[in-house]
Amino acid sequence: MTLSFHNLCIWVLALLFPSAQAAKFFQNPSQLPEGHQYDFIVVGSGAGGGTVATRLAENKALSVLVIEAGASDKDFFEIQVPGLSQALPHAIDWNFTTVPQVNAGNRVMGYSRARVLGGCTSHNGMDYTRGSRDDYDQWAAITKEPHFSWDSMFPYMLKSEKYAQNIDHQSEVGHLNPAIHGYSGKIGVSAGYTEHPANNLIIETTKVMKNEFPFKLDSNDGRPIGVGWAQHTIKAGVRSSSSTGYLDTTGDNVHILLHTLVTRVLPTGNSSHSTDFRTVEFATGVQSPNIPQAPRQQLIARKEVIIAGGVINTPQILLNSGIGDKSALQALGIPSLVDNPSVGKNLSDQIGLFGLLPTTLPSTDFDMTAALAQWNKNHSGPLSRRGFVTLNHLGWVRLPANSPVLRGHADPTPGENSPHIEFIPVSVINVTGTSPIPLPPLTADVKTVMAFAAVNLHPITRGSVTLKSSNPFDAPNIDFNLLGSDLDLAILREAVRSTQRFFRASPWKNQVSEMILPPANVTTDDNALNSFIQSTVQPVLHTVGSAAMSPEGASWGVVDPDFRVKGTTGLRVVDGSVLPFVPSAHVQTPIYAFAERAADVIRQGHP
Repeated sequence: MTLSFHNLCIWVLALLFPSAQAAKFFQNPSQLPEGHQYDFIVVGSGAGGGTVATRLAENKALSVLVIEAGASDKDFFEIQVPGLSQALPHAIDWNFTTVPQVNAGNRVMGYSRARVLGGCTSHNGMDYTRGSRDDYDQWAAITKEPHFSWDSMFPYMLKSEKYAQNIDHQSEVGHLNPAIHGYSGKIGVSAGYTEHPANNLIIETTKVMKNEFPFKLDSNDGRPIGVGWAQHTIKAGVRSSSSTGYLDTTGDNVHILLHTLVTRVLPTGNSSHSTDFRTVEFATGVQSPNIPQAPRQQLIARKEVIIAGGVINTPQILLNSGIGDKSALQALGIPSLVDNPSVGKNLSDQIGLFGLLPTTLPSTDFDMTAALAQWNKNHSGPLSRRGFVTLNHLGWVRLPANSPVLRGHADPTPGENSPHIEFIPVSVINVTGTSPIPLPPLTADVKTVMAFAAVNLHPITRGSVTLKSSNPFDAPNIDFNLLGSDLDLAILREAVRSTQRFFRASPWKNQVSEMILPPANVTTDDNALNSFIQSTVQPVLHTVGSAAMSPEGASWGVVDPDFRVKGTTGLRVVDGSVLPFVPSAHVQTPIYAFAERAADVIRQGHP
């Protein structure tokens, strides 16, 4: 039988552009195909969920359902444009708040988590940082699983990465090491940068202060110590996320259910004492929180349920499901099904603050109208680079072994390849314009200010996620216990002082003045600097640990090294909550690698 020319064209186009076979989207549960059974149900679509769903669905015989509480990332123009990352609407955020932080001025802090397809990869700062070799080797030691070592996980890092030159075709010679990057993965990575006089000043500082701030060609080589050019999850001028990089490549054996909040996972079968948690309960028709009477619906996965809700929502789902500390659950009227006091504990994030220095350097601001026109034309120009952080370098500092800051304390980092501190030259702000950072009172001669961030990468304090009530629509209690350790405070003091030393180096003479935030006189007095830190410190949104992995058979921890929730079958967690401690990195890249590993583990269990 011969094809007509018309049908032949359709067939060829289908091969070349297989969009007809793409994932199917559903706006509410009533649209799901009646009677359809899913092999895997994945709760969440971020770096963990989007990755594992995509890899499992490469077996076209398997059917995968991804349930996302928010809308599609494609519904929001700002998500796609890297330079608008600080202008994202509140509608895509869970808008969490912490409990009062008693060691940080008793402040209640906003805590941003994405409620949109792609999870936090659709609203983060897009920095591509892998962390240190020590992070992975220590994870392997803690979990007694050698597959989590740097050498074993490095192929997964390459597998997830698709490096390409930036959209503006700027030279990247001397900006990175091409030999350590992946070129055929899912997540676009590039190294575009703003042309600015600060670039040369930063590089010159690495020459004159090379003991504390050596130049680092590529911080993704496993030893991120030094100052180097930043890399970003941006592909051809557009944000690259788990949605665009992974889920957009799936076929029609993947169904994506949007606007749907998973409330619990339940035992499958007739017995409430079953440990086979393959049943997912979710609310139907719910567009606003705090509706405990909302109707619920259930679906059963034929093989497994994979929770990938992130560090806040994952423990919340487990706790509402009766998986957690027995006494705490019973106090809220929630039946205890799996007694595990570790659920929601071990919450860990990096901590940091912003500072300012007056400068004579030109502002990094740009004409937004012209930049939008350029981006809409060909995705190039200022908006093709990350927003808010419009300068181009990241600094990673390891304190010397004899540092007074560490005296009397165990080293909080996982090893000698790991920095204690990150500092980020953020942007040069025109004080008469709109500043993303609140400005202190300034003298009339100050026209522009250099903004920076100083970060303690490895706080030893741990926090928790706990339930307020048995209502799954109530936001949980989020307590980071910020500055609960004197060492955490001391390292953040040193982060401020280290950054101050950087900008006092000779290349900056006549370019920047003394700090005004915190005031330079404050930095010389521990008590005064402590007060400043306590009034300004924030979690950095690089959170892990609330469903931490531990060795198989351990009496502590939430998941085994195969990502299975302890005391259950048919239930795994694949997201940042399983990492036992926060890495020397912005966390999306390690999570992608862990999810790639998880997909292999799960596939091995279902050949």
